[in-house]
Order: sequence, then C-alpha cells, then structure tokens
Amino acid sequence: MGNVNTPFGFRPTMRTFTGGSGTIQPTHKLAGYATALFINDAVTHAAAGTKPTLAVDAAITPGTTPVLGVNLIYQAASVATDGAIIMAAGAIFQAQGDGTGATFLVAASLQKTFNMAMTAGNTVTRVSKHSISETSVATTNTLDLKIRGLVQDSAGAAVGSKPEHQLGMTMVQSKGVRI
Repeated sequence: MGNVNTPFGFRPTMRTFTGGSGTIQPTHKLAGYATALFINDAVTHAAAGTKPTLAVDAAITPGTTPVLGVNLIYQAASVATDGAIIMAAGAIFQAQGDGTGATFLVAASLQKTFNMAMTAGNTVTRVSKHSISETSVATTNTLDLKIRGLVQDSAGAAVGSKPEHQLGMTMVQSKGVRI
C-alpha cells in the first residue's frame, strides 16, 4: 500500500532503544497557551505549571528547544486541560519525512540526525502534522532526531510510495531534559 503525504506526528511505538516499554507521564496545558496540542505533537516544558503534573506546550524551536515527550491527548487552544505524554528519553517513534531537500529517508540516512518540521495539526482528526525535516540531515549530535531505522512492510520493503514520504523510526536526541 502506498504511503501518501499524510504526516501523523511522532507515533509512539511503546518501545525504547533498550527494549523496554515507553513511559507515560501525566501533564497539563495552561489556559493562557493559545495553541492546540494535537495527538503525536512533540512537546516541551511550559514556563510554569499550575498543578502537580508537568506543564507542557509545543513552543519548540527545532534544533534548540529540548523535547520532553510526545502528546497523547488532543488539547484545545486557550483552554486549561489535563493530558498525557510519552516521555522522549530513549523512546522510539515512527514519523514521516517532510519531502524537502535533496536527502530523503533512505538507508544512507540511518544514524544521521535531523530536526523536526513543525506544522499545525489537522483540526478534523486532531492528529499532529509534525514530521522529519529532510533538509536538515547531518552527522552532528546537535539536531533533534536520530534515525534508527526505516519502517518496513511484512515483506521487508521500505514503506512509502516515494522516497520523500518514507517512514522512519526515530529517537529524540537527549539535550539534558530532566523532570
């Protein structure tokens, strides 16, 4: 089945790089945050919380802001809501390449790093449109994501009708995020 250009954010695999299961953490979003959090959006710590859970938002500058985790529950804009995230530390996610640049997600991309492409989510399905920025491919450790593998079908073929829409298995690079 061909993979059209339909980014879905960072889909948790519920596996970590060491083989364990992912960690779910309760969170909340502040009413003053005027951006909705979509399912599978990458999130970071918010400046201040109002509850004993982690306060999160999606105010991420790719390549600069530490990623705390991936949002699991849609949270409307400008409304205080409770949510949950998969913690990014060690977790593995599926994500689609954004189709930009000369370097797409191919076997030669493995172990290289990329930034995230941050796009507003789908307001009908409430699913994220975050993806892998293929223009940012590098061998440095300063970018957001490390490509750990390519998604394959049951016959072992790479999933994606075009290389620019290939699905990758990615891990968020650690940038000293602590909870």
